[in-house]
Amino acid sequence: MEIPLFPLNTVLFPGWPMPLHIFEPRYLEMVRYCTENKSPFGILLIREGKAEGDVYVEPYDVGCMVSITQTEQLQDGRLLIMTVGQERFQVQSLRRNKPYLVGQVAQLPYLPEKTAPLQKAANELHPLVLNYLTQLTTLADNIEFDPTQVPTEPEALSHMAASLLQVSLETKQSLLEAKKISNALNFLTNQYRREIDILKQFPQQEMGNFSIN
Repeated sequence: MEIPLFPLNTVLFPGWPMPLHIFEPRYLEMVRYCTENKSPFGILLIREGKAEGDVYVEPYDVGCMVSITQTEQLQDGRLLIMTVGQERFQVQSLRRNKPYLVGQVAQLPYLPEKTAPLQKAANELHPLVLNYLTQLTTLADNIEFDPTQVPTEPEALSHMAASLLQVSLETKQSLLEAKKISNALNFLTNQYRREIDILKQFPQQEMGNFSIN
């Protein structure tokens, strides 16, 4: 399928919301196209170039398709939109004959795995994510954390855990590109153990405001 592409300095995972402030004319045009045609667009991490004003930006090949759930037009023409990640995709080819990038993309499903060991890997990560968020509640003011928001289903858990983790964009991109969910879960399990140990060293109320939404 062919969709508009929006290169950004961020990595989005399926199921995760992302608010966007749209002000460049080319992306205002892109959002108009998507809303009028009920089309998704794709968010990709920038490999080379700048998010603003760079026509020849080079994105990574794997990104997240998003749908627009809310739009608000400001008086000066800018748009505030809320998007939600839907599924991973891989770019097969790019077109640059419009003000914004357009890509021929294919869905990128994970390789199939046996249910029992996959759920076992998720069961190892799940309490670590809860522990991590609990640690943050002792460090941050006005935290919003509901344990029921942390899923137990392996794919959804891996996406949430990857979104919350404070690691480099390149590391997040590698997680987005994982061929198997178990690969992401195992990496995240090790990383969360390290993060929890680090958080224990912070004095209370040093983190400021935090929310998992």
